[in-house]
Amino acid sequence: MVRIITAFLVLLAVALGAYAFLFKSSISTPFADYENSEYGIRFKYPASYKVQEHEVGNSERGHYAIVLIDKEALANLPEAGEGPTVMSVDIYQNNLDQLSLENWIRGINDSNFKLSIDGKLSSTSVAGVSAYFYRWDGLYRADSYALAHKDNIVVFSATYLGEKDQIRKDFEKVMDSVVLN
Repeated sequence: MVRIITAFLVLLAVALGAYAFLFKSSISTPFADYENSEYGIRFKYPASYKVQEHEVGNSERGHYAIVLIDKEALANLPEAGEGPTVMSVDIYQNNLDQLSLENWIRGINDSNFKLSIDGKLSSTSVAGVSAYFYRWDGLYRADSYALAHKDNIVVFSATYLGEKDQIRKDFEKVMDSVVLN
């Protein structure tokens, strides 16, 4: 009888462990809202990230950067090392040159397309707007979605170390929530 109870408890523990492992992604992660009315962009992001934003362009051409960095990684930045992987939204002024989206991606270094892993530029959409998806490899690997919005080119990117990194899953959730006004 003791063996049956022990076997049952072991089996129950294994089943609960398997359930927790297989369905941990279904546990809801708290999300926060980001909105920038000037650029007409809104999205949800995991609350475990901190948003940092700033103008990085110059007087000749605007470039606004929105960076989402894991709060734990931010608290443990190395002093003389590289920063952590991040999600970013880069908004580049395009009303001067008025380049097509594809020409901007292929011709402007800021797109990082010249660092493309496979040279593929895939048509897709973001928030109902035509976009391109591509991957590139610099200090970190990255997935990028680029689209034209208002007078700007908007590039959403996530850098990562491994294909199964949590940041890639978080990035897809962010991309699924994007709203453009």
